[in-house]
Amino acid sequence: MFYDERIENVKGQIAKRSILIALTITIVLAEIHCVNLLRNASDVRYYWFALPDVIICFSTIVTLILGLVRHIIISKDERTEVEQGRFYSKAASTLIKIALGAFAFDIPIVLYLGKPLAFADSGPSGIIYTLLFIIGIYVVYSFRKNDIYFNYSIMDSDHYYKGVFKNIGKISLYALAFLGISAISFIGIIAIKPPDSARVLKILLNTLAYYVGAFIEIALLYLLYSFLEKCSYNSENSISKSTIISLVITIFIYAAYTAGVIFVDSTAISQATALQLVSILSTLDTYIKFTLLIFLTYFGYEYQRVRKNKLLSAACVTILLSETLSIFIGQISGSLILVFMPEIMSQDAYIINQLFSTINVSIEDASSLANIVGFLLIIFALVKDKLIHKAHRFAVGAFAVLGGVELFLRTQVDILQVNIYHFIVEIIVLCYFAVLVTCVAKRTKKELQ
Repeated sequence: MFYDERIENVKGQIAKRSILIALTITIVLAEIHCVNLLRNASDVRYYWFALPDVIICFSTIVTLILGLVRHIIISKDERTEVEQGRFYSKAASTLIKIALGAFAFDIPIVLYLGKPLAFADSGPSGIIYTLLFIIGIYVVYSFRKNDIYFNYSIMDSDHYYKGVFKNIGKISLYALAFLGISAISFIGIIAIKPPDSARVLKILLNTLAYYVGAFIEIALLYLLYSFLEKCSYNSENSISKSTIISLVITIFIYAAYTAGVIFVDSTAISQATALQLVSILSTLDTYIKFTLLIFLTYFGYEYQRVRKNKLLSAACVTILLSETLSIFIGQISGSLILVFMPEIMSQDAYIINQLFSTINVSIEDASSLANIVGFLLIIFALVKDKLIHKAHRFAVGAFAVLGGVELFLRTQVDILQVNIYHFIVEIIVLCYFAVLVTCVAKRTKKELQ
């Protein structure tokens, strides 16, 4: 592990690049969102939906300008580089709070005004989700690449998990602070134009449910990541238990997600209820992607410490990029569809809607294909290093058959049934990799002994 000053410097560089990524993503998605508002929002009150977009763009630009001015004015030496790194680390932390604060202020307004033509679905919440997912994956990858632990300040402590739960307590305090911002916003709404009591109760319950759900999700992800870090730090093997555990958790969540989709598809419920359930299940989908990418990051990092293999690195990066790009491009195409909502009845708009729907499906298919290619490259890399038997190459044929069956089913049966088949195949593939990584871990442990 690096010295503290080196860690602070590297963390600052990662924070600076994260801010640049955040600015790029926000500008692209916010432009589409604002065009959507200008074209479709007949009431100027809906312009409040753009508040988080504007605040994120403005605050990131100001931060980058301040960082550039500091870099120009302050004399260049080793100490000032560390100070510059701390500046960007603190700036990134502040920007997260500003972005979430703006979103917290906007939540009651969005719930009060409603979602005309559903275009708000790809608005502030879409930007926040995309930022947290892509930047979160980038930070995890960068920390592992530079051999930095997120909890490095307490990593050697005898009360490591006590420190982790203290940090979760801090997260809860921030959640209460953001809830207070939402409460102030809602009080302002009531003061200007009071809604009826039933609507007030609905907004309060929805807001509270959102915060409870968000806190549980963030706390669990942080607890999981802290556990993986500790396992990796204490590991004397090339492949730590954390790698295998992260993959097992991915399989478990994927199984729960698949069971939920099957339940929704097979139960006689209204379309509105089905959409609400699917919206809740989409949270599990996010967890699946995040834990899978954490597994790939840890596996690639730990494997490269013992055996340098460019093929395995290329495989892991392929899957990482496919998942993150699919999130970003999916948000863009989904937002562009909604820009043309008012003209949906016209022939041109119908064609555009169909085009973007096709693009969304193509993105998902391309992401799945990239994942399969990445996993196959991992198999070939492990065979190349003689850590698994050559017989595992037959997995290529098995994956090809399963993929061919899926392509055939897409032309024969309902799309939901094909998706269920796809989920089950994915679980089978992940289980295979759990066994594979376990075998590699045992083999490398024997070699080290």
